[in-house]
Amino acid sequence: MIDATIDADVLVVGGGGGGLRAAIEAHAAGARVLVLSKGIVGKSGLTQTAVTGFQVAFGCADPRDNPSVHYADTMRGSYGLANPELVDIFTREGAATVEDIESFGARFDRDDDGNFIQRRLDSSQTYPRSIKKGDSLGTPIMQALRRQMNKCDIPRRHEILVTKLLKDGNRISGAVALDFQTGELLEIRARSVIMATGGGGELFPVNSNTPDSTGDGCALALGAGADLVDMEFILMLGHAVMFPETVRGVLFTFQYLLDKGARALFNAEGEPFLSRYDPEGSDNPPRHIYARAIHGEVRAGRGSPHGGVFFDPGSVPLETVVDALPSQTQFLQSFGVDMRQPIEVGVAAHYFCGGIRIGPDSLSTVPGLYGVGECSGGPHGAARVGGNSLTEVLVFGKRAGRHAAETAATANAPTNDPDEVETECRRLLGFLEGSRNGPRPSEIKKRIKQTMNDHVGVVRDAAGLKEALDAFEEIAMRNLPAMALASPERIANYDWIQAIEATSMTRVGEAVARAALMRTESRGAHYREDHPDQIDDEWLQNIVVRQRGKELSVSSVPVNSATYGEETG
Repeated sequence: MIDATIDADVLVVGGGGGGLRAAIEAHAAGARVLVLSKGIVGKSGLTQTAVTGFQVAFGCADPRDNPSVHYADTMRGSYGLANPELVDIFTREGAATVEDIESFGARFDRDDDGNFIQRRLDSSQTYPRSIKKGDSLGTPIMQALRRQMNKCDIPRRHEILVTKLLKDGNRISGAVALDFQTGELLEIRARSVIMATGGGGELFPVNSNTPDSTGDGCALALGAGADLVDMEFILMLGHAVMFPETVRGVLFTFQYLLDKGARALFNAEGEPFLSRYDPEGSDNPPRHIYARAIHGEVRAGRGSPHGGVFFDPGSVPLETVVDALPSQTQFLQSFGVDMRQPIEVGVAAHYFCGGIRIGPDSLSTVPGLYGVGECSGGPHGAARVGGNSLTEVLVFGKRAGRHAAETAATANAPTNDPDEVETECRRLLGFLEGSRNGPRPSEIKKRIKQTMNDHVGVVRDAAGLKEALDAFEEIAMRNLPAMALASPERIANYDWIQAIEATSMTRVGEAVARAALMRTESRGAHYREDHPDQIDDEWLQNIVVRQRGKELSVSSVPVNSATYGEETG
């Protein structure tokens, strides 16, 4: 039933920053590398959308800054739940990562003396630490990675959806994938597999992610027996534009205008409100507090007409706005946004702080399987500090590529189980059966998004989380088996892709809800209205999600234990 078989030493799943950095390093280590992406390799994924910052402790803005301070800021910003070893690695190796990217052709902004220009996003940074390239960081980084990947002539295939990871005994041996454009089913044999698939922002109706962010990597890893960790922590941002509809969910980092004299956020009554929600009374708190504060104002009836609050870029000269945020300003103006008037900003799902549980070289709990970037878990704990994503994804992308290549060099030739491959092919082709008369994939996706928005979003409680789990069970047991596609054709059938994505989204949504229900406290990006206090005596624990058979289970592990330590229950 397989249309083509492909062999590689290292298979990289994902064409964003983490995937490309891993592929480049694995190639440099002598491995035969293949990169597969749902989109266009090097032009898809979330790295290219990054605008907030790139934290590296060079100490250019303040000589007191160093990797130890960066480490302390990150651990504090994680509310004590980040893996200390992983944080130590990416805060120490950040400078070398910048050197790598600049050697590939990127150039970050420097002053006349040649020092990096560094700035502070919010109170999570003790000192200004984010290096910059205008206000568009992801684009130059991706351009440099594409340039290096092309220089190395690394094989890649576009518009390929990996649907199942395969195992030979207890270790990863490859994958089954679907080619969007041809409808062909592919078997990949690989000695190591690196998941760099991004997060799951598309589980929410308003998000800052690209449409392919459907949680595939986490769902695939669960199916292969790998642990997920910290899935309850989803970073919701409070600086997404809410209106007009054409730019709903687009990020506008107005925080960089606050130290230039811009007015802080205000509600429909014209009142500033952020300090009421921040324990430290700041008008520019960490980002997850922005989201909770805006949610609170909207729920209290003090929100804007389209479900947000207000920021007034006209409170500073337009020249100041353009100078600080040139590309963002130009983009919004191109859609008719008047940057001299207050604009509505609100909450958007942005980043999954948890994911595939990894160790120092990005290895998961399954031999041969690696996780990089937003689909991995451990580096950020309960809340990712702004600007740490690029640092982490590039540091661990490099480490994963090197280690995966070393593992592949000593591994036996992979052997995939023909029965397992055939079973997956039959599952995929089953979506095309014409006898189904249930909901379309897009309808199921819409229900998933509404369920997450209503019950697993900014504010949660036990009743809502249980309702979400009931909804996911109904979707899994009734809706997915009856799902109807518009056409049985295999070639360029986007309904087929959406059907597979809806299956992954259901599983990931369940994993988030189960972890959120287990954590009976509020911490970082997880706020339980029925348990509003942070309880360190009980909950300095990471919650681990596992799949055994068709069922998911949750358990906890002490945060300071080894990455693969003993569970406590």
